[in-house]
Amino acid sequence: MISSSIQKKENNWMREEIVRKTLVLERRHAPRFSTRDYALVAETGDDSGQPYHLVDISESGMAFRQIDESPLALTDSTMDIFLADGPYVCRLPVTVVADRQLAYNGMSKQRCCVRFGKLTPGQQNMLRAFILCYTKNVQTGETVTDC
Repeated sequence: MISSSIQKKENNWMREEIVRKTLVLERRHAPRFSTRDYALVAETGDDSGQPYHLVDISESGMAFRQIDESPLALTDSTMDIFLADGPYVCRLPVTVVADRQLAYNGMSKQRCCVRFGKLTPGQQNMLRAFILCYTKNVQTGETVTDC
């Protein structure tokens, strides 16, 4: 009886875990890509604010990090993506979906994930061009394309 009860609990736990992982995977509507070149993001019009390192991006959102112990003071707003030679995609409406602190090699990092709001056709085109020219696939590590 005891082993049967334990077996049922383990089976239920495994089913719940599979459902949870499936829901997490299905939440993403577009594949994620990590940046090949140095890319930054910043709140639109925030000249005094610190830019953040872009970690990965998709057509539906992006994740970025800051090496700092303080939480990000980011609210739902608009953000710009920058490359070394200046702004690339501007005024992307974003909604914060996750903001968490991570510890790595004794350093504390904040990782923030945002979902894009309604983009104009021009913003969609610039975002797609950025993904094509400056990223690689997160799963395979392969470059999307060379521009």
